[in-house]
Amino acid sequence: MSKETSKMGVWLLVDALLLLAIVVIVAFIVGQTKKNNQGTEPTGPLRPVSGTPAEEVSKTPSKEPSPTEEATPTPTEEATPTPTEEATPTPTEAPTPTPSTAPKIEANATCYVNVANIRKGPGTENDKVMIIVDGKEVPAQLGLNQRVQITEIKDEWYHIFAIVEDQKVEGYVKGTFITPDNGSGFRAISDNTQQNVPTPIINEAQYAAYDTVWREWWYENNSTHDIPKSSYSNNMTNKFKQYGAYYADLNATKEDKVIYLTFDCGYENGYTERILDTLKKYNIKACFFVTKGYLEQAPGIAKRMKDEGHIVGNHTVNHPSLPKLSSGKIASELVGVSDYFKKVTGYELDPFMRPPMGDFSETSLKVQQDLGYKTIFWSIAIYNDFNQDYQDKVDTLGPFKKWHHSGAIALIHAVSKTNTEKLEEVILFLKGEGYRFGTLDQLS
Repeated sequence: MSKETSKMGVWLLVDALLLLAIVVIVAFIVGQTKKNNQGTEPTGPLRPVSGTPAEEVSKTPSKEPSPTEEATPTPTEEATPTPTEEATPTPTEAPTPTPSTAPKIEANATCYVNVANIRKGPGTENDKVMIIVDGKEVPAQLGLNQRVQITEIKDEWYHIFAIVEDQKVEGYVKGTFITPDNGSGFRAISDNTQQNVPTPIINEAQYAAYDTVWREWWYENNSTHDIPKSSYSNNMTNKFKQYGAYYADLNATKEDKVIYLTFDCGYENGYTERILDTLKKYNIKACFFVTKGYLEQAPGIAKRMKDEGHIVGNHTVNHPSLPKLSSGKIASELVGVSDYFKKVTGYELDPFMRPPMGDFSETSLKVQQDLGYKTIFWSIAIYNDFNQDYQDKVDTLGPFKKWHHSGAIALIHAVSKTNTEKLEEVILFLKGEGYRFGTLDQLS
């Protein structure tokens, strides 16, 4: 063997040894990596991947293993952990919204509407601030937050109606821009939920000559303690005389100061007997206008009214807007109360009625007169006193101090806690001003 061949053999041996060393080192590194990985393999639930902070997960108490489980862990569970709610969180359902407590707005309800959102028809394609007045399209002239009547509902659009200075005004407004008369005690009643009462035999043709324009009673207060003037421009006061309607005793004088207390009773709210006690204490007779619903709730209180010498008048069966009804239905609304009153109290109902919400038409006034009623409006009222959510703000005495006048017919809602508590204060103030308390049968 030559010397060069011997050197080559040595180098081959060195290369082989180096290669072996490299293989050994790589194998060692791989082994250590596997060992490290096995040492950190999780044995409990997988950590959530939904962004839960590590420290929050570590605080979650784990199930305490039994001695058996700790001594002999199940290989399958350790190798393939079963997914848990913590590992794959179930999306949380959104909380169910609490239903609104606001009264549902239905056809025949009254509401306040933002005039800037009135349109001439349902749908966003219709022009804004264009409404129908006496059949003609004109720019809206309603005041801001005008009180109107809802006559029809088309999906989310409300057909509204109002009388402004004896003009018939109508249009459409989206539900988000109207506010119902909350807390009135007279819930919006649609035709299909009204109580069924027999329609009296009445010749509706005889009322064809009378207008059916819907009006709402308004008057103009004054600071001189005189009888206020009607807000209507068509001499409605003379029509009141013609149809036996009153809003004040127009024959009263300042020398003989008289005032008439009247209470509207749409439902019994727990205060009427206290009102009766206060009136009895001062020997004052008043008038209570009752609905059929009230009589169904409190027939005994209604009988007490008559037993103690008060007048009890008609406030209709369903508390509807009467000018929106036919003459026959107007009659049925009144007869339904008078018949039921006789049935539950044994008394005849007195011949006075108050139109719900102060709504009237020439036809409704005439039908009421033909059924033997005097229609009673008012010349003093207490702002928002029927609203059960407003009682801490009701100013019962204020209107009497500002606007007392001889011949006044005062409208007081008997459902008001504040009115009940302040009634004695009102009586003492009026007595101090020299008033006597009259009864509606003294009107002429």
